[in-house]
Amino acid sequence: MEQDVILTSRERMEISGVEEVERFTDGEIVLVTALGRAVVEGSSLRIESFSTERGALVLRGEIDGFSYEDPADDGERRGFFGRIFH
Repeated sequence: MEQDVILTSRERMEISGVEEVERFTDGEIVLVTALGRAVVEGSSLRIESFSTERGALVLRGEIDGFSYEDPADDGERRGFFGRIFH
């Protein structure tokens, strides 16, 4: 499985491998991806585009964190971007 996450200036994020938008608010977007559940945190978040055929999502806003939820961690959020921004 491959997934690309491109973050530009903490204001725009492109994510491939997105299967479903589970829920979203202006402060949090929860995604089901090819690599598991992913969470984007921030403020003024909005989905700019989402192609279910390509599994490509583009979002904008003030992005504070990105992490994958690992079921083995009992919901504790971990991940590369999560450690950088938190």
